[in-house]
This record gives sequence, C-alpha cells and structure tokens, in this order.
Amino acid sequence: MISKKAIAICAIVGVSVSGIVMAAPANAEPVSNSYAIVGSDTLQDVVNAAVNGTTVSGSNVRSLANGTAVGSFDATGGVLIQTKPAGARFGRPNGSGDGVKALSRSLDGAAYTSATPGSPAAIITGQVDIARSSSGPGSSANTNGLLAYVPFGRDALTYAHSGTNTGFDNLDLATLTGIFNCSITAVNGVSVTAVIPQAGSGTRESWLSKLSLTSAYSTANPSCVKVGQEHDTIALADGSPFPDNAITAMSAAQWVAQNTGAGINRIGTATNRVGMLNPAKVGTPIAGTNAVTGTNAAMTPNSAFYSNATWGRDTYLVVEYARIEAGNPKFDATLANLLDPSKASSLTNTGTFASTTGAAKKKFGFLAPSSTTPLRSNLR
Repeated sequence: MISKKAIAICAIVGVSVSGIVMAAPANAEPVSNSYAIVGSDTLQDVVNAAVNGTTVSGSNVRSLANGTAVGSFDATGGVLIQTKPAGARFGRPNGSGDGVKALSRSLDGAAYTSATPGSPAAIITGQVDIARSSSGPGSSANTNGLLAYVPFGRDALTYAHSGTNTGFDNLDLATLTGIFNCSITAVNGVSVTAVIPQAGSGTRESWLSKLSLTSAYSTANPSCVKVGQEHDTIALADGSPFPDNAITAMSAAQWVAQNTGAGINRIGTATNRVGMLNPAKVGTPIAGTNAVTGTNAAMTPNSAFYSNATWGRDTYLVVEYARIEAGNPKFDATLANLLDPSKASSLTNTGTFASTTGAAKKKFGFLAPSSTTPLRSNLR
C-alpha cells in the first residue's frame, strides 16, 4: 500500500469503477479537462485503455478523475500536441525519459524541447500532470526529490527478432551484449543487425543498462546499430528499413498486448517472432524460462520470468510528489485517488476481479509491481 502520507484516501473524491460507457478509441487525443498524461510507449496502450474505457477484462472499466475524463497522449503521431484547453502546443513526448522531462518542465516553467524531430522549444507550465515511465528514476533518485514514481505494474524485458531463423532464439546475455556493442555481427552463421529504441525511451535505457552499455556507445556505431521506434517490429518483420535478421529490445507486456489484440498490433508479418532470453545462460536460477506463455489471444505473462531480478522491471506513473502528499498545501485529492491502488479502477490498481483496472492491465501483459511504495526523484 502507498502510505497515507504519500497518497491519502479521500472518501468524498472517488475514481470511477465499472459500469461506465465506453469512451473514444484508445488512440484518440482529446484536449483534457482534467489531467494530461504523456510519455512511455510501453504503457501507452494500457493507460489509454484505462482512461478511455475498456471491456478487455470482461467488464466495463474506466479510470476517471472525480467523474472527469483524463487525457492520455500517444508517444507517436503528429509532431505537436495540445493537452489542455487554450494551452500551448508543444512537441510530442516520445518515451519515458521524454515524458518525465515534459512533466519537469511543466513544473519548473523552463522551456521544453521534445525528442520528437522538428519540435520547437515551448513553455508548457501546467500542461502535463502525469508521465508514463517504463523505468525508475535511476541516477535522478532522491528521497527528497520533487517527483514521485508511483508503481504501475510489472513488466519484463526480452527481445524480438525478424525472420524464421530459430538460431536467434534463446540468446544469452554475452551474445546480446556482443551484438549491441558490435563485436558480434553474425549468430549461428547468420548476419545480425542491432536495433535500439529511440532516444528518450525507458526501454532503451533499461535494455542498454542490462548489457552494461550506454546510449552514447551504441549510437557511436551506426554501421551496426540502428535506431527504431520501440515495440514497433513491423520494420523488422518486413525487412525495411532494417535488414532481415534484426534484433531489438521488447517489452514482454507490449508483446502480450499486441498478440492478444488488447493493444495496437505493431508485429508486422507472420514471420516475426519473439526471442526468449534463457536466464540459465545469464546466471539466474530460472533455467529456460520464457517471457510469456501461450500464443495469440491466449498469450499471458510468465510470472516466473517477470519476477526475475535481471529481466523483470517495475513500471511507473510519475507525478509531482507534493500533489499526492496528504497535508501538503499542493495536495490534490482527485489526483491522489487516481493513483491509489486500493481504488478499484485507479490507474495503479492491481486487483483480479473483472471490474478492476488490475484485471484489465493483466490483459495488456502487466502483473502487480514488486512494490507499491513510490520512489522519489529530482526533476529531469
């Protein structure tokens, strides 16, 4: 549970539960009359579904802010977005880091420039309330920081590769590291191309950290390391713009959602397949465990892989800490409830009943996070 100090539970301000009429499609981007959410591609589809309304769990579920719709903005699309009525138009935040940066600029009033190409600098004070993040605060962590990373759900990192070459299945950490640092250019006699997610991606940050690499090192080798949009494997499967036999980082939750139909399908042709890391080869005790179980609509997260200390990861919704701290002059009871896991349809709920957001989130490949305690961080 999130402590009472961090997130108060106010009986007079609730978050909508089941029984709400379905809203606009998950890719709709209305100007928000309440809170605006931007950032991570990993969490995009599941958060969109929660705030717009979904029946994926078998019951109507929707997360509202005291009866008012919340706006969640895709990581990709048009270059500019407008999140609030009469608000500034600014560059679309694409990825966890970019989303947290936008939230930070919304709070401190400094100019924000999106990682999305062609984005102009803009003052966006008060235009972003929540950032989706597939990674924790990292080096920005500070127990007295102005931001709170509120746990959303458990995901895991695996990799996707193109083609039908089974020689790319079950690659170990050493091989993956070699592929991404350019010391390995062929696997089992087949040439391979590494594709890392775009700048500002939390998946990119997490993936390279697992491989003990930095973004600067990988992007310094454009002859063997390419950059692509995270979780979009159409380019891999279809062989353009990346060559056949490319490998990229993949959120297991995104892979589940795209295969079950809960999320937006960006898999590509039927020849695309997901490679499963073999933890026994990277020194973990769960030998041969796949990231997911089942296929197509029956695919589900594999809790054994998700709980692995190396490849499992918690994901977060990031907000200004003062707004969810009971007793703080900035405390916002509606926002606090929207992020309170005890509420059946709050964004952070992990329940199992069909009428809870937690049940819907599992259909998108997310399990309960390893902790419900928020982490503090400095602005970025």
